[in-house]
Amino acid sequence: MADHRVLLETLSSAALGACIDIAGDEAHHLTRVKRLEAGAPIELLDGRGLRASAIIERTTKTRGGEWLVSARIEGLTREAPISPRVEVWASSPKGDRLSSMIDGLSQVGAAAWAPLHTTRTIVDPRDHKLERLVRITAEAAKQSGRAWTLEIAKGGSLAVALDTTDTLVVADASGPDFTGESMGPRVRLFIGPEGGFTPQELEQARSRGARLLRFGPHTMRIETAAVVAAAMLVHHQVAAVSSPRTSTGAPA
Repeated sequence: MADHRVLLETLSSAALGACIDIAGDEAHHLTRVKRLEAGAPIELLDGRGLRASAIIERTTKTRGGEWLVSARIEGLTREAPISPRVEVWASSPKGDRLSSMIDGLSQVGAAAWAPLHTTRTIVDPRDHKLERLVRITAEAAKQSGRAWTLEIAKGGSLAVALDTTDTLVVADASGPDFTGESMGPRVRLFIGPEGGFTPQELEQARSRGARLLRFGPHTMRIETAAVVAAAMLVHHQVAAVSSPRTSTGAPA
């Protein structure tokens, strides 16, 4: 079994038995960090549900001094996204805590994150910050082995976030404990800022049919609450029904 994964957007064009080239940072990591050579097994992901098992055929250096890895595809598997689809709208915590939240959400199987702007929101992540978060989702996908990378959405106000047909869930201590009840195939989870949602915002959410639920006995930081609540919502159904797979080649 491969102990190293590569995120490769060009994987969708690969065919069973064919060789595919890996360049750039991924090739450098394979050859200079992992020290992998010809014959070593690796796993390839495209971040959109395609997973491949492969064997390194050769490693070479280009004239420009860059490493190039050629790998032969031995198995291809197409995976459906995790169900239920849990989309997390959460106010951004300060500093590196936002990166930690995105990494955690990736690991527990959340489908997407969007920055939620509320009355008490302090941090408004800029474009360069969001670009860094996309890189974190890629690394988290490789680490956790998820076939679909976490989506980073544009976000917006609570009014914008509530405008959906998804099941609406607000993580708030005023609600009853979450007991594992079914939420349907698509859930939009709301995590408030430090200080929580205002009474007016909670009433706004209720008026749109949102359920207020408590996901733990203690007050949690934003990044902790987001990961814990998302994990509980995802695990409820995933524990009983595995994500379906359709083989398009030899078993991975």
